[in-house]
Amino acid sequence: MDEMTRVKAALERWDCRIDGAEQRGGMSVVVPVRSRSGVPLMLKLLDPDAAAREAIALRAFPDDAAVRCHGHAADLGALLLERLTPVSLVGADPDELIMVQADLARRLAVPDPGGIDRLAETDGRLHQLDELHRLGPDLLGARAIGSARETIARLGRDPITTTLTHGDLHAANVHRDAEGRWRVLDPSPWVGTIAFESHTVIVERPRLGELVAAGPVELGRRLELFAEVAGVDRESAVRLCQARAVSSALAERSRAPGLAAGLVWMAEALT
Repeated sequence: MDEMTRVKAALERWDCRIDGAEQRGGMSVVVPVRSRSGVPLMLKLLDPDAAAREAIALRAFPDDAAVRCHGHAADLGALLLERLTPVSLVGADPDELIMVQADLARRLAVPDPGGIDRLAETDGRLHQLDELHRLGPDLLGARAIGSARETIARLGRDPITTTLTHGDLHAANVHRDAEGRWRVLDPSPWVGTIAFESHTVIVERPRLGELVAAGPVELGRRLELFAEVAGVDRESAVRLCQARAVSSALAERSRAPGLAAGLVWMAEALT
């Protein structure tokens, strides 16, 4: 079924009309709509499996911390979502950004509702890291690669954590609602430690250069602030930040060399 057919079918199913221009993300299309009674909503189309996971997570998350999911059409890969305001955390002061997102991460750590993959299932993640390293063997030192592999392996030895984490908690995925509260949208959920969010929370990628210029002491301070507000072990936050910086640097090596250089700095500084 093509995209336009899916949109039309979803509009008919939920008795909505289009209310603005579509917005395209990396893996999804979002269309502003209104219900028959005039309620502003968002219609989101994405891969059916991803839509199912997102619906599970959003329905498990607290309503005051995440956008509400009003409908899920599994056959269409479609979600009907509450419409938040366009005001996001992008560009906020780094400490405000960290404190808001870390607090949200803590509040989103609800019991596993079922149907979400676990961070502890690490075989695929280790294979991906090894493949990326094979393609860019000279980008990072052996200690940084080894530390990242050990951290990923440790995740596989964590059968205890049975709560959700957002999975993609960057500033653009945090918006104000009509009452002025910060709430999340667009989860890529996992079951596992919220320390996983540390890498995404401590700096916006377009502003990574500012953190590099500020130096490793500032990097450590930001991670400490995240750990304190989120209520997680600082060492776990540091190790997961380092491992994700390694993976991201290797992934961005060819398509964004400048970003990769900043991520290499982060990975090496935390090793």
